[in-house]
Order: sequence, then structure tokens, then C-alpha cells
Amino acid sequence: MRWLPRSLPLGLVFLLATPTLAQPPAPNAGTVERMRKDLFYLAGPECEGRGVGTTGLDKAADHIAATFKAAGLKSATKDGSYFQPFTMSSFPNIDGATTLTFTGPDEKAIAVEADTDFRPTGYSSGGKTSSGIVFVGHGITAPNLKFDDYDGVDVKGKWVLIIRRTPKPEANRDGRFDTTVPPGDDSPYAALRLKLDTAVEHKAAGVLVVSDPVTAGEADRLLRFDDHKYADFPAHLPVLHLKRAVASKLLSAALGKTLTELEAKIDRSLSPQSAELPGWTAAAVVGVNRKDVTVKNVVGVLEGSGPLANETVVIGAHYDHLGYGSGPLSAGGAAAQGKIHFGADDNGSGTTSVLELARRFGAMKDRRGRRLVFITFTGEERGLFGSIYYCDHPLFPLESTVAMVNLDMVGRLREGPGDWLGLTIKPRIEMHGTGTGDTLDRTIDSAETRYGLKILKVPGGAGPSDHDSFYRKKIPVLFLFTGFHDQYHRPTDTPETIDYKGMATVVELVEGLVLDLSTTLSKPRFREVASGFESPLSATNAPPPRPGVRLGVRPDYAYQGADGMRIEGVTGGGPADKGGLKEGDVIVEISGVPVRSVNGYMAALVGKKPGNTLEVVVLRGGKKTPLKVVP
Repeated sequence: MRWLPRSLPLGLVFLLATPTLAQPPAPNAGTVERMRKDLFYLAGPECEGRGVGTTGLDKAADHIAATFKAAGLKSATKDGSYFQPFTMSSFPNIDGATTLTFTGPDEKAIAVEADTDFRPTGYSSGGKTSSGIVFVGHGITAPNLKFDDYDGVDVKGKWVLIIRRTPKPEANRDGRFDTTVPPGDDSPYAALRLKLDTAVEHKAAGVLVVSDPVTAGEADRLLRFDDHKYADFPAHLPVLHLKRAVASKLLSAALGKTLTELEAKIDRSLSPQSAELPGWTAAAVVGVNRKDVTVKNVVGVLEGSGPLANETVVIGAHYDHLGYGSGPLSAGGAAAQGKIHFGADDNGSGTTSVLELARRFGAMKDRRGRRLVFITFTGEERGLFGSIYYCDHPLFPLESTVAMVNLDMVGRLREGPGDWLGLTIKPRIEMHGTGTGDTLDRTIDSAETRYGLKILKVPGGAGPSDHDSFYRKKIPVLFLFTGFHDQYHRPTDTPETIDYKGMATVVELVEGLVLDLSTTLSKPRFREVASGFESPLSATNAPPPRPGVRLGVRPDYAYQGADGMRIEGVTGGGPADKGGLKEGDVIVEISGVPVRSVNGYMAALVGKKPGNTLEVVVLRGGKKTPLKVVP
């Protein structure tokens, strides 16, 4: 405290040293009650966690549309419904029995029983399939390793019988396969998804998967359907898991060799032992139902007036969540599956805040300034589907959209350490994207003083929420966030845990920001910021990072091509950007490993190390282009 004047009275020194709480203006009691009512409905049992494919998601959309209408917002769609529909694939369900019959020469048959000898996997499509069978070892096509289980056999229109993982470690004399246990853990070719992609590429009719000895263990447990139910990219062919005993009996009858004998020969020789099973067919009826569902963004508009009327400010939040626990997205593990994930903070809080903002701006008489477009997006939890769809099919021109303000998880406003020698304590909130527009800092600084908050500014505009879709379109963005917590993506994220007064303060803050953005004559000019997502408030509560390396690309989850993984966006200044990858490129190979889907892309990065250069081959303009990327 050496800067204090020596003549300062001692009593005043003690007064200054006493912490004080700098409270934002007290929110209106009516505001708090309205928001509480909205959130208890959106994050209540009736809305079923707002998962894609649930009736609860539609009920939430209806509530939002009705609130927009009551607030005076006009529909932004031609049919007057407030809904911008599009389709997503729902997660698959067991729909009827699955049967499997093996028939050989002279009407020989091998009897198998569902859930005892075999089971459909969550990757599987449904329907009827009857065809011949080809054993293809571990189902690996690896030109970079000079190893191809499909070499010399024709599997088109036939079932392929595949062993999981890679050849066992004792066969690793030349270093082609890793030496981990279970074998293949550090090899991209161990990934089941890559094996399925390879089978599809070779035009197989279906896949029969059998566990390798280490993975099988003594129990040889069949994969549960739910183990892969939540994969966003199905295999588009039937995929059944067989017990080793069944596969061995089939191979013995057809080839005169057991599964163990064939595995041992592959391991000893490190060469494929693939062969068609002469005279044998597999006929299956697979009771799996996959269907596309119609989902919808909810969009309302308040038209502007005056010289800025044809320009737009977007205020948005996603209203979907995980429903009854969408597999790996749920942080609660197996114990949470089947339980409603209420999603009060994520993102009932942001949705409720958008509804309150719509009421406030709708009540303003003779408002002048830019058009305000209020959007609640769906499909965010599955990969920003709703905001990507809006940006690809905008209801108002993106070239005249001056900014997008996104609210995602704003229900846990919390106090932080003092910002003046620890003497003044202010509630803290993160604001991302502050560097994406040249005038945004000035707008934020004035708001920080006005609303009694400590705003933690993060310049970057990339991130795991809907503002990212607008940032990729070169629109300045602001993203408000009060941090991760222990209830994130768990059934315990309930309305009772929300700080409603704090959420109302966030609404006050955003109202001021939007007023400024919608009325200031000069619009912020877009700036790209070389930055990934970081959360200053979440050092201890953030979800654990996914293992592996990152290239800094955003996959196009809606891309259905079979030729690779299309890039929806590239993080400015990230490894992919520095390596020359661009939006629209289709990644088809990484360091010799074929890439045929998003899951295949992730599999190809298995075992890769930060700092080691990768050769990434992309399709660009119909031509293969090799690029060097350092993850």
C-alpha cells in the first residue's frame, strides 16, 4: 500500500481495507418472477430435457413462439409460424426383433439366438439382408502399412466377418502395429468406426463383428446397442456383433479352421488370411429404426426504423438439450442414461433470457435503430446444427447483419476476487468475441461500469456455441457465459440451482449492449482473432479435455458424402489455418490413414503427438491436395 499518502488517517486506511460488495442495480421483482416461470417450464419434466426427437422439444418451441408473439415480435417466416424447420437424424431405437440365420451347403445350418449369440450394434441400420459371407481378418485397408485385408477378395454385396482391433502385439516384429494392450489402442486402424467405413468403401452388404481375444476376455460380452447408439454417423448397413464361439463354428464349417487358428496365422505371418466362405449365406432381419425428424429454430423479429432499419442485430440462444441423456454427451455416465437431463443452465438460462429481452424490446414504443432478430436455435448440442442452418439459409441478409449476441449458460452469476487490492467484489461474467469487432471494447467497457459487473473479456470468436456459426461468416459476435459447474450435462442441472436475480442482471447487461449495437451509427467492423475457446471462470469446473491432438477445424456434421470429412470452418491462427486448410475442403487422408467420416477423422488422429507434422490430404476442387499441418 506504498502508494497511499503518508498523511492518510489510519481509520480511513482500515475503512478502505474492508471489502465491499459492488452490487449491480437490483432487478425488478416482476422480471425475476417471469424468468423463473419460463425456466421452470422449459427445464421441467414436460419438456423432457428438450432432446432432439422428443415431444418436449416441440413443446418448448411452442412456448417460445407464443412468448415471441405475445411480446409483439412478428414471425420472420413466410407461413407466420415463427418456425424455421429443417431435418436431423434421430438416434436409433430397437424396433422389433432381430434374427440371424447361417445356412451352408446341403442346407447345413448354424442356429444362433439374439442377445445370447449376437446383437445389433448402435451403428446398425435396419431391414432385411441376405448374402454370402467373406472373412476379412481385422478389416484393415492400410496402404501406408502395406497391409490390406480386402486384397484378393470380392466383398461387394456380401457380409464381411471382421475381428476387432489389430493383430496381437507379439506379431509386431516390423513395427506396423502398436504393442499396447488391448492391442491397437494406439492405432487408428483399431477403431471400429474406421473398419465400418472401410467395409462401406468396399461395398459390403453388412458387417459381422467379432471381438479379438484380449477384448473378449473370458465373458466375451456382446456390445450393448446403446454403446454406439449416439454416434451421429451411422454405418448405413447392418452391423451385428457375434460371440467368438459362433464365429469359430462358422469358420470351421466353411474353411476347416477355427477363429483362433486364423488369428494365430495372421499374427505369425503379418499377412491377411481373407477368404470367402463357400456356399454359406447369412440372412438377417434387423429390428433397428433410424428416421429423420423435423426440428426447428424459433425466429421472431422487431423491425427497425430510421436510416439503420435495413441492418440487423441477432440475439440468440440454443433451446435444445440432451433429453434423456445423449450417450457420451452426458457427463453423468451410465448411471445418468434414461434420466431427464433438465438443462436449466444449459441452456434454459440463455433461452429464458432471450424471452425476457424480447418482452423488453417489444414493449419499447417508437423504437428507432436496427432490426432485431431473436432466434432460439436447436441442434446445438449435436454440433451447432440450428445456427449453421440459419447461417446457410438466413431469413435476413448476413451481409447486413452487424453483430450476433449469444447467451449460453448465464444462470450462475458468481462473485469473484476484488479488482482493487481485493477491496471491491463484483459479480463476474465472461464475454467472448470482444476482439471480433473494432468498436466492441468501447461498448463493453461502458456497460461494465453501468451494470456493476466485472466483465472478463476473451477476444476470440470461435467456440462451442452458436455464435461460432456467425463468426465463421465474418460477423462480429459477443458470447455471454457464467462458467461451467458440477451440474453441467447432468440430470442435476435443475431450475432450483439457478441464480434468477443474477440472470436478470445479465438481461439488463445484454439490453444495454443491444441498445448500443442497434443504434450506434457506425457498425463494428469484423476482425478475425487467432484464438481457441478458453473459459477464465471454469479452471476447476470445465469438462475434461478430450484426449488427442487438435487441428483447429470444425467438421460439417450435416455432410453426407462418403468421400471424407468436410470442413465447415477453420480456426483463425490454428494449426489447420497455418497449414493451408480451408472451409469447404474435404479431408480424405491423414498421414496415410484414410478418412471417410467425422468418426474416421477422429480415429485417424489416434496416437498422433502435438508438434509432429502430419500430411493431411484434402479434396479441393475435385483434386487431391496434400498439406502439412503441425497439431
